[in-house]
Amino acid sequence: MANELQVTTRTIRNYLKSGELTGSKVGGQWRFTLDDVRKLIGVTNPIIEFSEASLSSDSFQESLVAFNVPIQKPEDLLTMREQIIEQYNQVYFGNNRKFYFELIAQTHFRVVLSGSRKYTLNFGSWIEQNFF
Repeated sequence: MANELQVTTRTIRNYLKSGELTGSKVGGQWRFTLDDVRKLIGVTNPIIEFSEASLSSDSFQESLVAFNVPIQKPEDLLTMREQIIEQYNQVYFGNNRKFYFELIAQTHFRVVLSGSRKYTLNFGSWIEQNFF
């Protein structure tokens, strides 16, 4: 994991000691889940984050939709991402809408939408028409 984060093993041990990183020791070796690493680097699970945010009345989220979108060619990823962001910025507005984009594998990316039913269904339909 130190190599992936481009830090020393000493830094990893310091993160563990300070509680910034959690993991499990198995057979004398530390094991880390993807959630452990995400917490360390400040990336949270958008589905959990959006769901928890919906508990307060001023940021209530009526709907939560996630798509795992296939990538036909790796060189298309940036174009696909830009198209989705452009659509989001041009068409959808309002305070109680959220959007999250994450590369989950070389063959798929995830889009998570949160907000009113109308927003998530309309934007979801647009994603389906353009990328599936």
